[in-house]
Amino acid sequence: MSQPPYLPPPLPPGYVLRLRRPRRWVRVILALVIFFGGMAVGSAATVAIAVHRIRYGLRHPEEAPARIAAVLTRRLDLSEDQREKVTELIAERQKHLQAIRRRDQPEVEAELQGLRQDIDGVLTPDQQAKWHDMFDDAIAFWLPPPPPPPASGP
Repeated sequence: MSQPPYLPPPLPPGYVLRLRRPRRWVRVILALVIFFGGMAVGSAATVAIAVHRIRYGLRHPEEAPARIAAVLTRRLDLSEDQREKVTELIAERQKHLQAIRRRDQPEVEAELQGLRQDIDGVLTPDQQAKWHDMFDDAIAFWLPPPPPPPASGP
């Protein structure tokens, strides 16, 4: 019986056709790359969101009592009356904290300026210019302006 022309020629006698082993290591490496890539992206997103929320909270302290009371209401199942009292208590304590901050802000600023000048002494003039930009950006990014003094009534 003859073989049809569209089939490959028969193997010689005694020839053993070896099957290719699956490349499991390629799949394992690919799975690890996907896993660690997802972990890196998730971590970066978490850090970005956390930094954003922290900065927002620092820059808008007037919203803190309501936000903290909302969290406590949700977690402790506070009544409406309890929520209002908690909001008032937090707002009152926040005023005291802001007064402490206003009082200590000059000392903090003096320490930061001392740090800036100490590092200036180690750097070249070109490096000092870059350092000043970096320092000013970091201060603007992380330290909110001090709270305004309370409005005094007549």
